[in-house]
Amino acid sequence: MKINRISQEEQIAKQEARRRRKQEYFQSTPADKIKVTQRDLEAYVQFYEKKLNSIVTDMDSNIAVEKRKKDKLEGKLKKLLDANELLSKELVGIRKDLKKCQILTETPV
Repeated sequence: MKINRISQEEQIAKQEARRRRKQEYFQSTPADKIKVTQRDLEAYVQFYEKKLNSIVTDMDSNIAVEKRKKDKLEGKLKKLLDANELLSKELVGIRKDLKKCQILTETPV
């Protein structure tokens, strides 16, 4: 039993020829004479559904990436705010120590 395998170049050539024939048909036939079959409509619907699903999938993945970035940035911001709070407390303590030292070093005249 012989299996006929069509090379990829032949498949592409056939698809291109089919596309050209359809294009010529639509260009040469008046609009009111064009026949659209149920199969053509289903093919168009399927094509656009695939395209739409692809776009939705891309958007979902982009949203997930952006959400991860946002979560990461929020974590960094929280760490920075915590560090800022600690530094503020340290600064308050240092100021108190400086005031104590200033009081101790002041000599009455």
